[in-house]
Amino acid sequence: MLQQIAELVGVVVWPTVLVFVVLLFRRSLRGLMERDNFSVKAPGGFELSASRRAEAAVALADATQTKDGQPVSASAALETVDDAARTVQRAGVAPRILWVDDVPSNNRYERNALAAIGIAVDLSTSTDDALERIHAGTTYDVIISDMARPPNRQAGYELLEKLRAEGNRTPYIIYAGSTSPDLFDEAVRRGAEGCTNRPQELIDMVLNVLRRSPSAQAASARTRSVTGRAS
Repeated sequence: MLQQIAELVGVVVWPTVLVFVVLLFRRSLRGLMERDNFSVKAPGGFELSASRRAEAAVALADATQTKDGQPVSASAALETVDDAARTVQRAGVAPRILWVDDVPSNNRYERNALAAIGIAVDLSTSTDDALERIHAGTTYDVIISDMARPPNRQAGYELLEKLRAEGNRTPYIIYAGSTSPDLFDEAVRRGAEGCTNRPQELIDMVLNVLRRSPSAQAASARTRSVTGRAS
């Protein structure tokens, strides 16, 4: 009987604790929004306002809570958002991602976070649809794909192989499975940037790709040149 009562308390109390953590996190972000004038501007009119900054941070926190079951601090979420905003700023134009997943709702928080910092995300629910979009001429900076799309449990690899066979070298990230080193190494061996199921790592992978883009590297070179002359 005591064990059953303890289990019941756990079932009732734990969700309440999670709700409290989320509400506390959101309150702290609202406070930051009211007193923080942080803004990132870039060529093409892109700007990250305080409200969009907080929106991206909340979305990242929600994604982390959903996928990892772990709360993330407001400062950590905002640090990631600020880093992402600076990366987009250096790119000079809004990056575009193709996200392939037969159940897009599974990743709505991650997409909301990316959209809030100025990264456009196109959705596709199948390998054939993704290929049609790419063949239509749309240029993507990154392709993110899940792994299993019925009836193919390795549809993520199938799309990657078809793209590479066509000579398409668009950076490719698999967002599925786990953070197992073996799965990561297998994804890299097949030509992907890697494989993860953690929102924070996913965003880090996307940012690493954007930093390697020609426009971002050119912007960094100009910044170093100006800094060198100033010193």
